[in-house]
Amino acid sequence: MTKKKRVALVGGGPTAVYTLKNLLQKAEALHITIFEAGRVAGCGLPYSEDHNTPDLMANITSVEIPPVLVSLSDWVRSADGKLLKKFGIARDQVNERDFYPRVLIGAYYSEQLARLAEACAPWQTVTIETETRVVDVSPAGQGFTLRIDKNGKKARRHYDAVIMATGHLTKGQNAQPLPGLFRSPYPVQNLEVGSDRAALILGSSLSAIDAAVGLANRYGKFVGDENHLSFELLSKEPLRLVMASRKGTLPDADFFYPIPEEPLMIFTPARLQMLRQEGQSGLLGRAFKLFKKQLAADDPDFVARLALQRFTPEGFAKAYLAMRKARQGFDAIEQNLAEATRDYRERRVVMWRYTMMRAHEVFSELVPFLDRRDLARFRRHLAPVFADAYGCVPHLSILRLLALQRAGCLDIVALGEDGTIRYGAGNFILAAGGREESFGTFIDARGQQAASFSELGFSQLDQALATTDPLKRTNGQRNDDQFRLRLDGQPHADIFCISIPVMMERYPFAQGLVACSEAAEVVATAI
Repeated sequence: MTKKKRVALVGGGPTAVYTLKNLLQKAEALHITIFEAGRVAGCGLPYSEDHNTPDLMANITSVEIPPVLVSLSDWVRSADGKLLKKFGIARDQVNERDFYPRVLIGAYYSEQLARLAEACAPWQTVTIETETRVVDVSPAGQGFTLRIDKNGKKARRHYDAVIMATGHLTKGQNAQPLPGLFRSPYPVQNLEVGSDRAALILGSSLSAIDAAVGLANRYGKFVGDENHLSFELLSKEPLRLVMASRKGTLPDADFFYPIPEEPLMIFTPARLQMLRQEGQSGLLGRAFKLFKKQLAADDPDFVARLALQRFTPEGFAKAYLAMRKARQGFDAIEQNLAEATRDYRERRVVMWRYTMMRAHEVFSELVPFLDRRDLARFRRHLAPVFADAYGCVPHLSILRLLALQRAGCLDIVALGEDGTIRYGAGNFILAAGGREESFGTFIDARGQQAASFSELGFSQLDQALATTDPLKRTNGQRNDDQFRLRLDGQPHADIFCISIPVMMERYPFAQGLVACSEAAEVVATAI
């Protein structure tokens, strides 16, 4: 009988689900173990009931989520009545473009994982170990030794291959060295305000919206539907929430575009591959010229409005962010929502948005090949622009923010270059734009940041790495080796990293479920 190859998946979120799916589709004899630190596998932190409440929305539509065994929309249509009632979903109105609460998506992944584990072939076995933390990974001969901790009981396990899929980091959200300080908005259930009933939220993207909505639902309630939504406090005490970010802008409302997406005709992966062959030096500049041609062909009026003297990454970012800054304030947010609603109704495509959404996917294939200088330029100037352009949020999320603002409970402040947040006398003090306010509660809601491999905390594995830039790619590297960790003396060891925080350095748009699915397929093929 063929000996089964032992594969360890460190982390049990959606990335692990997609990796398991791809591994089980292979013909090899495998014994796969999934280690999940939380009490439930499959959902991951962003979609876990332990970290989110049912009112927090994901910013990805049903049709954009790569199917596991069935699509999310088909899974919702076939769900039992209890689940549909819990989330207020009418079975006959389920649509592929629907947005859903995070915890519903988490339930989908958990159920799909359970079905995958049951559906393996006779020569494959799957074990899922929850509430089990992998403490470290050590190279051992041709394989690896994992040190694990399950409820204080320590053990060692040997595996032939290891896949690091540890998902999001929360920077010790339970550690609160200062009263009123939350280093992450998650778990949202833990958020609370002090006696001043005021919270300063650092950030203005989806994580910050989660913090604002989570606190709003703790101290009040939203009344009505998407046609007329208002917010009411549960007591006569006021609630003061202030979002603070460098630009002081909120994400735009989700916009209409064709599904499936149409491929770009000028800025294509094949042409970027040809540019790579010309050498690494100046690669970003050459690629950006190609991007300019695509954007100018698709939406010449938008390019003209930017009024760029030089179409460089720096110039483009400056002009784009200036355009966004001109649309600050809740009046602009409400206007954008009205435009997006009309575009959906009329099936109208805003071409510059559609082009930039598709272009960021092409850029994501180039970034791993950039030298350090171009990588720094991309991360500083272009990554924030593309994240803003495609990182739109559900219309319901915008409606909730507008309801909070009308109720006098929400404001947003631009920190700019000179704004500061400091701690003193038991309060967090915001000084920006000529105003100074104090808050008893401070929530860091800037979302997942890129992290080095060492920040994952696997010290022995970190010491064994042959490079400090483990996911940098070269032209001669095989595609299925792009996530393989190169160890000292073992350049072809079967160990891979598709941990979201680490991927973000070389794959800056890796937070999405599509990126998780694609990385999982690459790694499963390599194994």
